[in-house]
Amino acid sequence: HQPSVISGNSNNIKININMMKLPWTIIPLLVLAAAATLCQGFGVQRRSLTFPQCSSSSSSTTTTTTTTRSTTSRGSHPKSRTTPQTTFLFSTLDEEETTAKNTNDNQEKEKDETDRRVKDIITGTDLVKDHFEASLEELKEMIQEDGALLQQQIHNGDKNSDTTTTTTTSSSSSSSFQLSKQDMGENIDELLRHQKQLVLKEQQRQRDVLVTPRDPFLKWIEADVVDPTMKIMSSELGVKEYVQTSIKPDRLPDSGQLPLDVILARTMDTVEDIAIHLARIPYEKGNVQLKPAMAEKRKTVVVLGSGWAAHALMKVADNAKLRLIVVSPANHFVFTPMLASSAVGTVEYRSMTEAVRSANPMIDDYLEGKATAVDVHNKKVTVQLNSLLESTREGQPPTVELDYDHLVVSVGCRVDDKGVPGADKAFKLKKTDDAVRLRTAIGECLEYASRPDVAGPDHVEERRKRATFVIVGGGPTGVELAGEILDLAADITRPHKGAYPKLSGDIRVVLAHSGPELVPQFDSRLRQEALKSLEKKGAKVYLNTRVNEVGDGFVALSTKDIDSETGEVVGREEFTLPAGLTVWCAGTAPVSFVSQLLEQLPEEARNRDGRIKVDKWLRPPMPSDELMGSLLVMGDAAAFPESSKKITDDKLLPQTAQVAGQQGAYAARMLARGYDLTATPPVLQCTEGSERCDVYYDPLMIQWLQVRGITTAPQFVFLNLGLLAYLGGGEALSQIQIGDYPLFSYFGSIAYVLWRSVYLVKQVATRNRVLVTFDWIKSALFGRDMTRF
Repeated sequence: HQPSVISGNSNNIKININMMKLPWTIIPLLVLAAAATLCQGFGVQRRSLTFPQCSSSSSSTTTTTTTTRSTTSRGSHPKSRTTPQTTFLFSTLDEEETTAKNTNDNQEKEKDETDRRVKDIITGTDLVKDHFEASLEELKEMIQEDGALLQQQIHNGDKNSDTTTTTTTSSSSSSSFQLSKQDMGENIDELLRHQKQLVLKEQQRQRDVLVTPRDPFLKWIEADVVDPTMKIMSSELGVKEYVQTSIKPDRLPDSGQLPLDVILARTMDTVEDIAIHLARIPYEKGNVQLKPAMAEKRKTVVVLGSGWAAHALMKVADNAKLRLIVVSPANHFVFTPMLASSAVGTVEYRSMTEAVRSANPMIDDYLEGKATAVDVHNKKVTVQLNSLLESTREGQPPTVELDYDHLVVSVGCRVDDKGVPGADKAFKLKKTDDAVRLRTAIGECLEYASRPDVAGPDHVEERRKRATFVIVGGGPTGVELAGEILDLAADITRPHKGAYPKLSGDIRVVLAHSGPELVPQFDSRLRQEALKSLEKKGAKVYLNTRVNEVGDGFVALSTKDIDSETGEVVGREEFTLPAGLTVWCAGTAPVSFVSQLLEQLPEEARNRDGRIKVDKWLRPPMPSDELMGSLLVMGDAAAFPESSKKITDDKLLPQTAQVAGQQGAYAARMLARGYDLTATPPVLQCTEGSERCDVYYDPLMIQWLQVRGITTAPQFVFLNLGLLAYLGGGEALSQIQIGDYPLFSYFGSIAYVLWRSVYLVKQVATRNRVLVTFDWIKSALFGRDMTRF
């Protein structure tokens, strides 16, 4: 066997030990012994492991003389060196004071858990001690045998050396390497006591960290980091530190909150949607025609609107079983979350819209107009068509009447600007037309503030008044618009590059919100960061503030005076702000058609806010049982109970695009499957051997539903996937979840990347994804286009 060699570089000390002779459990002790010997000889002292013979007190006894050439005659030996006897002891850790008082029951439990773990360690260490003792005698004999060899090597090395280094070293006697069982036991006990102290200290450190709960994804915000890359890195490191040191099992979300049944059902629904889309391709290309039996039993479905709910229904609907007629004053669907971006030129309008006829080429008809009346008893709806070519055509556009089997009401809502004088004159941001008008108005305000009559330092106040943008409403729409205008101001005032460099420092953004916090839909920490982010970029935010009047060039506001100690409102402070342009983004209200429809429905169908109450299958109360299911209400017009099965529940789903889109897809599947909507709950009309069947019998679909166990129509369940909001300056809010199960929350650059990624993926067609991507690149390279037409 080849011996292993441990060399000391300075003294050429070599220790030859036949490792193959030793049991494997002895190897760690030999390594420590060699380290102690080197430490004794060269004064090496480690920070974490301190050997008794290498401490500062003992090392002071080591003396080194100046190296000189020997003056003795050739062949004579140098003077012999003497050293004090050295005994190697087991290494111990430095003492650290750790004292922690338990202040509550949780800390007591942690201490008990620590004691239990230490006892386990001690038990295991006793077994190791017994094993060491069994091999101790063999170790002593081998060290004694190698002691003489070591002394001889030292003697030979000094004989051949040309220089003399006189250093106090360990004794060459074999007794200096002997280990005492008692010493080893004492050192092991000392090591265990110190380890217990370290564990207690770590427990106390974690308790100190967790006294005030902190969101790990927001911790990096407290440091004022400017560089985007450092922001991302600090965030990731914060998450890593949180997971490794601070997270506890009792702080993890309950996995029982994860709606696995809903996720599985949505997955199966997606498979069904894919099959329907693939089956639609031959019909779209004209290679296959509908069978007469299938065409005869198709149900006529009239869809009112082209928003999120209606668009989702058009995308998912099986046109082989449903005859779709779409009625909407707008001939397109618009991706509403990006209306704020289009209002300042970050993206173009056509990049985020899709024509109704392109959404589903197999819809039977589209009428550009709006419903003005409905007869629920006779199943008829009256449509007033839009006036086209007004400059060349005379007279009023015609009115048509449509028969239906099912009327889908997805007409959305309007901005609630009633009750405040002048609010109807403020700009809105609800439709594509609103974004077009707002973009033109923003350009005109900037041009108005750049005129020569307000140029120079003498007209700063008037110039800033003309370039002040007041936004009413601190929800996602108002906050995103404020962020986009702040980005626009930074872009157009760049020296030598921006369109309005002379307005640098003059553009003002004011955000007035009636509530105590912005974006109340988000978590509390994200609301606070939204406020900090906007104020840091220069926006003026007024909370607990309502608008009393919107006038020509001004806005009258009223802010609550709240007692800092009691939190009660003690009064209101009224003041007026100059404004060049006011945008109203606060509140929603039903459109006029909803009020007309409620007049023909029972009184219990009217919700307190004017919306239509619906059950778990999107059906409102009807005058008779035979009419049940002929009317479906979705989206912002529907008051859908959030959790309770009672239709009178006042806790309703929010009026968001996410809710409307899921309801539209649900209604399309329910209609295509052929459920009998007059029954409660709805059941399949056509099954094998059934006599009553007024819909097309599809045995493959029936088998599919039977395998899934949904021959009775499942209730609609909203699957919340989270919220996103842009704050400007490359920062955003992201709150990602699945149902009530939270996944993560981000603020800043990471959330901004996620915001853009999700909005890009959620575009309704590949064409829109490509156009939006090019718009973002174009704005980043060349700035925002400020031309007006």
